[in-house]
Amino acid sequence: MDKFLGIVEGGRFSILLPRPQCCTVRLTRIMKPASIAEELVASHEINLAEYEGKAIMVTGSLPEHKGWLYEASVIDQSGPILTEVVKELFR
Repeated sequence: MDKFLGIVEGGRFSILLPRPQCCTVRLTRIMKPASIAEELVASHEINLAEYEGKAIMVTGSLPEHKGWLYEASVIDQSGPILTEVVKELFR
């Protein structure tokens, strides 16, 4: 599992670290097999509403397929002060 630092904006996770990362993703608890229906992946999506506007650290797997971070788990969240520091450092 890899660790990712980012900000939750609009219910999606914007990856800031490790650099260079590409994108904003949705988080799902499901493991990514060779082929899987998008509906199944979405049914295991982690609701990020409680983290909106915060910096969070997540573990998971980011395969070539963009848009989802698989086997995801939120392992930490920042308070308001640290969130502002993260935003200033990485944007």
